[in-house]
Amino acid sequence: MDIHELLERAQELPHGPERLAMVEEAVRAADLAQDGRAGYEARKEIIYSADYAGQSEKMLVAFAWCRTYLDAHPDDFGPGEHRSLAWYHKWVLIAGHHFPQIPLERLRELHADYARRVQAMGYGAGTVPYFRLNLDMHRGDAQDARVAFNLWQFARRDALSDCPACEAQTIADYHEFLGDDEGCVAQVERMIARRLTCAHIPHSTHGMVLPALLRLGRWDDAQRHHEQGRELVAGDPDHLTPQARHLEYLSVTDPDAALAWYARHLGWAERTSELDDRLDYHLAAALLFQQLGRANREQVTIALPQEVPGHRPDGTYDVQERHAYHAAQATALARRFDERNGMEHHVGRLTRTLALGDLPRPGV
Repeated sequence: MDIHELLERAQELPHGPERLAMVEEAVRAADLAQDGRAGYEARKEIIYSADYAGQSEKMLVAFAWCRTYLDAHPDDFGPGEHRSLAWYHKWVLIAGHHFPQIPLERLRELHADYARRVQAMGYGAGTVPYFRLNLDMHRGDAQDARVAFNLWQFARRDALSDCPACEAQTIADYHEFLGDDEGCVAQVERMIARRLTCAHIPHSTHGMVLPALLRLGRWDDAQRHHEQGRELVAGDPDHLTPQARHLEYLSVTDPDAALAWYARHLGWAERTSELDDRLDYHLAAALLFQQLGRANREQVTIALPQEVPGHRPDGTYDVQERHAYHAAQATALARRFDERNGMEHHVGRLTRTLALGDLPRPGV
């Protein structure tokens, strides 16, 4: 089977490990044939497939190869291809957040390189501050985030702007980041009313709004979003953070259902190299076992994958041990991110997440 046939077959598959593996086979075939142009096309497909499979570490490597190849052969491609790779450059800017081993200075270099390239093409008035906003929120820098947000809001959209659904989601994220739960919920309600959709919206939206709704005491609305959103993200390795948000909700409303959800998604959370997603899941799991302990549950019986640290063949787990494990993992990961980012932001997230268990519930 030749390279193009492999790519065509891969594109017929749903997103996930199988599709990504077939694309990687196409890359190997192109390299063996010493066909640089085919290698470029195949690696562009890796960028796309790896992102949607929740394996963005492979996307970073493929993008770097494509960027080097395109720079070395600029006249072999038209303006449309330069713009196409700039679109993938945006994904790389976000993917860099996942990996605390990437220095902050390198992230800033990626942003500066993106700005230089897209501005030379006549774009970027909105996307440059937009992606700086995302980095500022990831770091926990509220002051710089406000500046970037205002620059973005007054900029004109162009061919490299994210879709309206993703941009609307970013506004909701920004309100939550600032501690404005009412603003976050109001933005989500506008998104739902406008029926904004894309590959990730409203899949992630229903989950991300749950903590804000709980803090506002809007338990019925939280239940509605949980019910509407959980199956949109269940079992999908590209939606680990929304899965963590649903786990938080279940932990404070139905711990037995939370245990089933926890067991279903823990394997990928432990395997993923996207460490900010892993952090999110450890935070939610710590909340779950806190709530089980408060309900005087000493042990639970659940079927966890064999590769999960602490796996027990009999499926019986000590609640306090699991709470301590997840809290320790979350704290260690949070410190890694804060050390990389030069700010104290993530280390406080464990306290904020566990505080969801202290919220007063109606009728309880």
